[in-house]
Amino acid sequence: MNKLTKYGLTALAGSLVATSVSAGELGVSGSWSWSYDSSDSDESGQPMSMGDSVTFSGSGETDQGWTAGVSYELDGGTYDDYKLTLDMGDSGKLTFSGASVTGDGIHMVNDIVPAADTPVMSMTDSAVAYGVADGADAAGNLGYNISVGDVKVSAEMQKGAGTDRTFGVQYTGIDNMTLVYGQGEVNPGQANGGQDETVLGVKYSVAGATLAYMVTEVDIGGEGAADEDATHMGVSFAVNDDLTVSYAHQKVDITGKPENETNSGFGVSYTMGSMSVAAYAGKTENGNGVSASDDEGKGITLSIAF
Repeated sequence: MNKLTKYGLTALAGSLVATSVSAGELGVSGSWSWSYDSSDSDESGQPMSMGDSVTFSGSGETDQGWTAGVSYELDGGTYDDYKLTLDMGDSGKLTFSGASVTGDGIHMVNDIVPAADTPVMSMTDSAVAYGVADGADAAGNLGYNISVGDVKVSAEMQKGAGTDRTFGVQYTGIDNMTLVYGQGEVNPGQANGGQDETVLGVKYSVAGATLAYMVTEVDIGGEGAADEDATHMGVSFAVNDDLTVSYAHQKVDITGKPENETNSGFGVSYTMGSMSVAAYAGKTENGNGVSASDDEGKGITLSIAF
């Protein structure tokens, strides 16, 4: 290591040690939800479920003027979402996810299609998010994002089977339009080389309507691997400040499978202060590329935040 590099690292380490955080704030918020979900392949199951969430969050300002934050979510009696953040203003923001929290790297751009409720690839029991860029796992995930003018760039890394690395770019320099691109490699240390992911999309908003179209490629290593090439498009319309409706369609070409899987469906959401109601109805045709492997799903959720 040359002397200049060694000096720079020593100075950085010293500045971090010297950093202190002023007295901050600690807050608690919560919510509950009741859902009814039904599928034609599982009518005998229990369609009703509940969700509960209590989130503890805190933040404070460092000597450098940065904002340090922490968040823990208690869900179903366990801490399942927790993260650390360091917002450095114009220099970007760092996020470390202990579990379940993602949003950097390719996650920032992997699904820009609007949905008033559930995305179409999650509306039925047969839909398992084929043709979606997974990105790095959330546990032990280090992410970074920075905005420069009309461009936002985000990257992530996570140590799993090898080191996962992905990035995403978002451009908003054209009126009412957003362009996105993302790329990454996941589980490169696996025997088959893991998978390479690429996404490209465009979103346009005008007069309460939002339209989006995106293309995703998931190339899975290994002989005979089932690569996934998908197109996903949709539209949402804000009827007013409280009511939004949406429709989306996804087609996935899976290598070696006789048919393309297609997912399509409608969503609607209505908000009344701290209470919201959302519903969806969708179908899957040729699930996992298998001919006539069809399924339907529908559901409604009532949520209250407090």
